[in-house]
Amino acid sequence: MNSIICMKCEQINPSRASFCSRCGASLLPPSSSLLDTNLDNSNLDNSNLDNSNLDNKLETGSRLRDRYIIQRTLGQGGFGKTYLAKDTGRFNELVTLKELTPRNQGTQPIEKAEELFQREATMLHKLSSPQIPRFWEFFRDGKRLFLVQDYIEGKTYQTLLEERVSKGERFSETEILQLFQQLLPVLSYLHQLGIIHRDIAPDNIIRRASDGLPVLIDLGGVKQIALEVNTPVTSGQNSAIYAGGTCLGKVGYAPDEQLRLGIAAPHSDLYALGVTALVLMTGKQPQELVDPYTLSWRTEEEVTLSPDFNTILSRLLASQPSERFQSAEQVLDLIQTDDSDDSKVRETEMKGTVAVTPQSKSYPPPTPINNSGCKQVFDESVPVPAEIQGWNWGAFCLPGLWCVTNQVWIGLIAWTDLSLVTGFLAWPVMGIILGIKGNEWAWKSRRWKSIKTFKRHQRGWAITSFVIIGMIVTLLLLLFLVFFIGITSLVPW
Repeated sequence: MNSIICMKCEQINPSRASFCSRCGASLLPPSSSLLDTNLDNSNLDNSNLDNSNLDNKLETGSRLRDRYIIQRTLGQGGFGKTYLAKDTGRFNELVTLKELTPRNQGTQPIEKAEELFQREATMLHKLSSPQIPRFWEFFRDGKRLFLVQDYIEGKTYQTLLEERVSKGERFSETEILQLFQQLLPVLSYLHQLGIIHRDIAPDNIIRRASDGLPVLIDLGGVKQIALEVNTPVTSGQNSAIYAGGTCLGKVGYAPDEQLRLGIAAPHSDLYALGVTALVLMTGKQPQELVDPYTLSWRTEEEVTLSPDFNTILSRLLASQPSERFQSAEQVLDLIQTDDSDDSKVRETEMKGTVAVTPQSKSYPPPTPINNSGCKQVFDESVPVPAEIQGWNWGAFCLPGLWCVTNQVWIGLIAWTDLSLVTGFLAWPVMGIILGIKGNEWAWKSRRWKSIKTFKRHQRGWAITSFVIIGMIVTLLLLLFLVFFIGITSLVPW
């Protein structure tokens, strides 16, 4: 299907679109704009409708529904204009009014837009997350449709990046890890509800001024309505269809299958999150980060990352959907929070840029990558957290039992010879081996939620082994005493 690329923001639009769905810029050549507009107007149900008010923004002080007082215009996006307003019905709290005015002002487009907006409002009303703007209501004012949401005071990550670039700075790996830890649960929440954002980018994430948390704004559903209402295409069966399906998202951020085929899934949002991370760490636009010959991401040439985070980022940015993470939880599992005070902070070393060392007040140290359960038990090249290395008393005392819950199956060798020929050597020999290597092998053999969980499990085995060994020693002492007393009673003095 043919499409039109906006020369201003590079958004891909359906072929019959007259205006960009993101920035609102005209997609028509200057010489043909008036002619095409006249042709379009001739098809309206009511040729006397005045469309001059479409480009008129609401003035400061304008009152809507005798409740919302316009303060200023915040911007214009794919759905229409966005305003900052005071809600006099709630103690003059600031809210965001998102406007959609169908460019075709006939009765049918207005009713269609209102129906779609109402559907979107029903979905937004169900959302309950402190990192998603709260939806308050939907209303119609004349030919204008509005969504009312909380106003989030803060700066977008695009603005924050521009401020840093002007000072020769970028976001560090530490900060990106923290951003992932704070934003992935929000994506997980949306995906579990069957909602795909479809437009994740630095300008759609706001760092809230009050607490520093990232807030996800501009869910793609509202922009979808703008496209459905403003750019209908008629099929061969004379039925109205939407050009491009769900082809929303920014060029460079959205994956290829989303832009070309309209396929959107959790892995689509995760791909866009990966691009966002790369842009924040390099200060460059996505088009500058792709090799023009191989069409692969030039991550290693642009930024130096830790091996673990580089692996995560590479999988987020995989070109094939099947090779990406399929859920936000999978990414979170690899950056699982660890409560250890000995965690080391990994700072990104930028080539040609200055990495920012975050203040502990705003950016706590990121957690080590959780690579447990890799199954490469005997591969010494696989790193093991320093916190878990050392002697394992549980494995030393009870190797044949300890190996079961820790899935270190080599420990079953301890049961292979219980004869008197070797004097039970298999048990103590395996105990010594597992005492030395038990922690490392257990970490690699099975998946652990965190280092803290692993250490608690091993501590439990150590206590259990001491109790059992203590009971056995006590029993042997009692038997020895009974035997000794019995012998002494039989011997005449």
